[in-house]
Amino acid sequence: MLTHRALTAEEAACLHRELKTTPNILGYTVREIVGFEDVFVAECDGEFGGVCISKDLLFSWTDIAVLYVLPDFRGRGVGRELYTAAWERAQQRKRHIFTLSRNASVLRMMEDFGMEMSCSMWRAPLAVHLHMNRHMMSIYRFRESIRKSKEMKGALPLRSGTRRHTTSTSSDS
Repeated sequence: MLTHRALTAEEAACLHRELKTTPNILGYTVREIVGFEDVFVAECDGEFGGVCISKDLLFSWTDIAVLYVLPDFRGRGVGRELYTAAWERAQQRKRHIFTLSRNASVLRMMEDFGMEMSCSMWRAPLAVHLHMNRHMMSIYRFRESIRKSKEMKGALPLRSGTRRHTTSTSSDS
């Protein structure tokens, strides 16, 4: 079952611990996680099973920033369900969508959703560049990037995906 709501303190602490185990996401502090408002939460068998967090950026861009399914609930389609819900919410709100990942499953979803894929962050929208500069100024993420640097070297390269919102009178450029 998916719900659109903020995470509880307990769920945020669990997500924080989980994000420390993956080289794919530099992570957030518990305080940051609790503060996110555009969150889809998956409950599986009555337990916290996964989360998708989106962040609104400037110029009508939305970053689907975190997609994480706890290990016990993987392989059930929970990640696709979460990502789809976040995608549809952004589309309903007429937002352009950005996602950055190195996770093979997420990359396949990005392609399935028709995102324009790139290995170069130079192709990311200005709104993403402005956000990333501020986002990476966190001492927490700086420390995490150092701690995870060896794991990141052996991982797939980061790829970004963009999809501009279209209306009947504009093109998908």
